[in-house]
Amino acid sequence: MQNQQHAEIFRQVDSLPTLPATVSRVLAVTADPESSAEDLVQAILPDLAMCATILKLANSAFFGMPREVATIDKAVTVLGFNEVHNIVLGKAVFNSFKSISDSNRKALDIFWYHSFTCGLCAKVLSEKFGCSPSELFIAGLIHDIGKLALFTVRPDEYLAILELPETAPILCKPLEIETLGIDHEQVGYRLLTRWLFPKTLVNTVGFHHRPEECDTPLHAIIIQISDALSILAPLQNPAKLKPLLPQLLKLVPNSRTLWQEQGVDVSEEQVQQWMKALFASIEKDSAVFNIFTS
Repeated sequence: MQNQQHAEIFRQVDSLPTLPATVSRVLAVTADPESSAEDLVQAILPDLAMCATILKLANSAFFGMPREVATIDKAVTVLGFNEVHNIVLGKAVFNSFKSISDSNRKALDIFWYHSFTCGLCAKVLSEKFGCSPSELFIAGLIHDIGKLALFTVRPDEYLAILELPETAPILCKPLEIETLGIDHEQVGYRLLTRWLFPKTLVNTVGFHHRPEECDTPLHAIIIQISDALSILAPLQNPAKLKPLLPQLLKLVPNSRTLWQEQGVDVSEEQVQQWMKALFASIEKDSAVFNIFTS
């Protein structure tokens, strides 16, 4: 019976719209080591909305460019292939779920803001552990995309799960399995694979609650910790943080041994530093959220 449920939900997920042609062109260009900056420019130019997004982000505090970036050619040059590639992926995912009913706008706004905060936190952690900040930002931004896919294909059954308090993430997966026989990690993995996203990104999203099973466990651990810290952030007073490590370990129990094996130092002092950096990033980069969601 569960296999039948899986097959039916995967069939519905596979029927979701494909991403715009811009994404396919950009993925093809960035995957080809012989591609030039001009090739990437030509892949983006036909999509005026995407061009506008890239220019807005290039001129935001998020990237901190010393002077105005006025053209796509300049944006590709100063940002680089990887940054532009990740911007295109992130914006395309946002756009793919714009048609969800406005009657659920509050739950969706909370979902996207949590996702954005997770992305900012992942960017903070990535800089400490030598990973690509832009890649981890996008991974955090779309880490729960399987939830939106499930809500899209099974809205009546999934709404109660989508509206769960963010402080109860450990309830989400068991409820998904009980209600639908499948969880958002599996669906996110399926959707991003179908969309031909880079394998590292697919794995990070698909195993962010199970980093021990991921081919790139450090990336998945960064998203796992960032997810938890972005849940805790709204409950904190930035001027006087409460002890965070016990709360973090409560949200992601039985994780510390794997973190240590991957060289992730998680002490109270370190978690406090991460949270302070996250609050600073939220204040500095809030305009980026509006650019992605516009």
